[in-house]
Amino acid sequence: MKTFLRAVPLVFLMLLATYWLPEVISKNPADIITPNEESEVAQSEPFNYQTTDLEPEKLPVSGLGSYIGLSSDDFTDQYGQPKRKDPAINGKEWWIFGENENDYVQLGVKDGIITDLFVLGSDLNVAPFSIGMSIIEVFQLASFYPTYSVDDQGEQVTLELTESDLNYRPLIAFDNHTFAILMMDRSTNQIVGVRYLDSSSLLELGVYDNGSAKSNENAEEIDSEIQREINEGNQLQVNEIVNILRQRYELEPLKLNIQLSEVAETIFVNQEVQLDSEENQSSESIDSSEGSIDEPNNQSSSVETFILEDESESLDEGIDQEFQTLTSDQIELTLQDTDLELDKIRVLYSNQKKDMNWLVTNWFTLEIERNFLMDADMTEIGIAYRANDVLLILH
Repeated sequence: MKTFLRAVPLVFLMLLATYWLPEVISKNPADIITPNEESEVAQSEPFNYQTTDLEPEKLPVSGLGSYIGLSSDDFTDQYGQPKRKDPAINGKEWWIFGENENDYVQLGVKDGIITDLFVLGSDLNVAPFSIGMSIIEVFQLASFYPTYSVDDQGEQVTLELTESDLNYRPLIAFDNHTFAILMMDRSTNQIVGVRYLDSSSLLELGVYDNGSAKSNENAEEIDSEIQREINEGNQLQVNEIVNILRQRYELEPLKLNIQLSEVAETIFVNQEVQLDSEENQSSESIDSSEGSIDEPNNQSSSVETFILEDESESLDEGIDQEFQTLTSDQIELTLQDTDLELDKIRVLYSNQKKDMNWLVTNWFTLEIERNFLMDADMTEIGIAYRANDVLLILH
């Protein structure tokens, strides 16, 4: 009876969402998705999610989640050595295991201790849950809570989950003071991946309200050579995760195209050149009564643009950005100077300060981004990075 009562409100809400929520679907085959307007879509879901204000239930830890806080040797003794190790920020490394949608997993390792564990492989043990489990089945196993109190070196930090978080990125607490984020596929309402974290890593990730402050506060300056290695690892991770999920849905993998990646890099370079030019023009004309700076082409773009704001950025007033956010006009200006046919490519741009396994699986919780990555007509991908900026071009 208790299980039935838990499931009733969720079933009602899912029916409501199915028949009344408008679909947000991109209709232009040459979409550019950039980071500002799309947030309105992500935040406009009028779900009245039923939760409890009681102290969050802590589930017994089991499966791969039990490795959080243990030595990396404990994991390799059981699963062997990783196929590679990618550097990450704050002295962490991502250890990559597995080759396909059955066995892919990433370990976040710092000072020899496992702090994060990202599971994508459908055959791996994420008990009491499982990859592919529906949200209704999850709700029968665990209650969802809108707030969590997380220990930060003796200080309690309260994390607040939005309605969208509860539906597509619910947080689960375990009895060993660790957590799991269940990444839900927006289209199927099934678990697409599970991210296990200790308290510090959860706050550092900064994906829930009040979490971003620690992420920015503790961010370390990164050497240019290390940043280059991080970018290379990120490129591999994005390509792997996207293709594993395409494999899961029986789509052909995307081949990494060097030319497309070079075009994406050029977009970043051209923006910096443009901004430098505008700054010089501004300096030269500052005392001129007639002088005015030529603005970028403000005519209607031939490419439909959707924008996704990094919500953590809006919470951190006064945080300096190393680079300005790209606009769709700046992206399209570079694309028009290439031999690419705009009606045969898609562009996705993000400036979120998150790691790649979070970014890609989070895109699956958003309608437009998921459709973008799961486009059966796309066969190639180009990827470029600049600090926190990520730019994908699909062809």
